[in-house]
Amino acid sequence: THGLEATNLAFAIERRFVLLDLSLSLRGGEVVAVAGANGAGKTTLLSLLAGDTTPDRGEIRLDGFPFGLHAPADLARAIGTVGHLPGLYLDLSAIENLTLFAALAGRPCSREAAIEALVAVGLAASDAARRVRHYSRGMVQRAAIARLAICGARYWLLDEPSTGLDPRGCAVLAQTLRAAADAGRGVLFVSHDPGLLEIADRTLDLDNGQLKTRQRPEAAR
Repeated sequence: THGLEATNLAFAIERRFVLLDLSLSLRGGEVVAVAGANGAGKTTLLSLLAGDTTPDRGEIRLDGFPFGLHAPADLARAIGTVGHLPGLYLDLSAIENLTLFAALAGRPCSREAAIEALVAVGLAASDAARRVRHYSRGMVQRAAIARLAICGARYWLLDEPSTGLDPRGCAVLAQTLRAAADAGRGVLFVSHDPGLLEIADRTLDLDNGQLKTRQRPEAAR
C-alpha cells in the first residue's frame, strides 16, 4: 500500500479532544487541502502526520508501514514539512542550506543541483547565493519548499504556506505545489487562502475533531 494513511486518530489537549476518530489518506500525485477555524486542530493534525507527535488513539501508516515518533530514519525521510518557521539556517545562503540538508538526508547534491532546485520554485539564480536572512517571506517559503524537493521527500506537509505572500508569491506557490503533485509527490497543506484551495484535488474541512469533504461548486449543482 502506497501513501500516508491515518485511521481513527484521537488527540486530546488538557482532556479536551482536538481530534476524534479522524481518518485521512494522502496518495502520491494528489493535492489535499485542510481548512478550518483557528484552534480547530489543523497544526496538531500536521504534527501527527509528520510523526512529531504521538496520537492518543489510532494509527498512522506510511507506504504500508507503521509510522510515528520512532519510525526508522529511511521511512521518516519520505515526509517533508514546512511550518510557520522556515526550517532553514538564516546565516547560510539558500545554496548552502540545500546542500547541507541534502547531505543530512543521505542525498548529497552539487551546487548546480541546488541552484536548479531553487530556480524551479521561482527564485533567481542570483538570489541563491544570498543569506536567507535577507530574503523576503515569499523567498524564504520558496527556499523551504526547494529543501523538500532536494531531500527527496515524497509526501509534503505544509502549514499555512501562503501566509505573508503577495499575489505573485501565492501564484508561484500554487504552481510549485501542483507541479510537485504532477511529478508524483503527495501534497497536503493547511490553508484559508481561497486561491490556494483551488489547486487541491480534495478540500477537507476540520470541524469538531473530524474531517468532512467539501463539495466543489460544480458537484453541488
